[in-house]
Amino acid sequence: MPVCPACGSENAESGRACARCGLAVELFEPVRLAVGLPESDPQFVQRVQEIVDALGAGPGETQSLGSPALLAHPARFPAIPPRSAVGSASLPGSPRPIQEMPALPAAHGIAVVRRQVEEYLAIARRQGIDMTEFADRARDAVAANEESTFEVLGRSLFIQLAGSFTEEFESLVARRNDLASFAPTSGPDVEFESCRAALALGDLGGAQRRLRHLEDTLSRLEDDWATVQVLVTQAELLAETIRELGGDPAPALGPLAEGRRLAKSGDREPAEPVLARAGLALWSILEPTFLADLAKLKDRVLAMRESGADVGPALMELREIAPDLRRRSFVSVIGSYRRLRELLGPSAPTAPADAGPKL
Repeated sequence: MPVCPACGSENAESGRACARCGLAVELFEPVRLAVGLPESDPQFVQRVQEIVDALGAGPGETQSLGSPALLAHPARFPAIPPRSAVGSASLPGSPRPIQEMPALPAAHGIAVVRRQVEEYLAIARRQGIDMTEFADRARDAVAANEESTFEVLGRSLFIQLAGSFTEEFESLVARRNDLASFAPTSGPDVEFESCRAALALGDLGGAQRRLRHLEDTLSRLEDDWATVQVLVTQAELLAETIRELGGDPAPALGPLAEGRRLAKSGDREPAEPVLARAGLALWSILEPTFLADLAKLKDRVLAMRESGADVGPALMELREIAPDLRRRSFVSVIGSYRRLRELLGPSAPTAPADAGPKL
């Protein structure tokens, strides 16, 4: 029985796709070969080397193809092409946005109002807010020693802090939503509701503590799931590039969906190899058209260089693609490829073969 190279499931001989992850049967062999090539595919490396050789090395440059690797360097991690904008509240399970400014807690008597102001000043310092204006106003309030003066200062501080915390809350929600696309977020979701409750009560000290804890929790989750994030982003970039070049990524999207399902259920370790092989399956679809388009871009760079144009940035991106292709660092490859296309701009339209000269 055929065994799927992406998820390891056995399949019936008559099947057209893996019954578990959906990888098309015609991609079983390309993915199996890619997974089984720890060093290099001689034909693949030859095509890449031809790109490098055609460019030639600049002064002091070498043309090393580097060592094999699958993941990209984080410093060159490209963004996925923008999707249609949606509010965070419209995402399933996303924490609700804060719609209204929290109410200022009631305080009566100059001693109570003064302690409230002192608490807000301490919170503002921990929040990193510029205290110059508020410090001067606090000194004036102490000198006047009037309840109304402290009330005005306390209200100003409360508004400033509540606005800052609301912005930070929404920023953390955005990070949570990015994480939720490939990892479970039940832990931080509970903390978001606790933070919302503290803000609603005007408990700025409690809200600040919960925001710091949320920041730490999300940072730990992002670190734990970083490999899955790279692999999911890699597969999405490859699929999007296939579409841009006129292809259809559908035969290889099954392992991506299966890897996402495993990751979302918290099964990180089994998800990673499935997602890695999803990238290899998508690359097997993309490779022919990608290398053909890359050759066209290379020819444009060389022609521009011959005409005396400054092609330094374009050459740098093109030379980055070659070693990353060799290492199968697909995220970096697509990032350099997109930047190269942006640098070169749209290509000139090709005139029809039977078009005659204009009179």
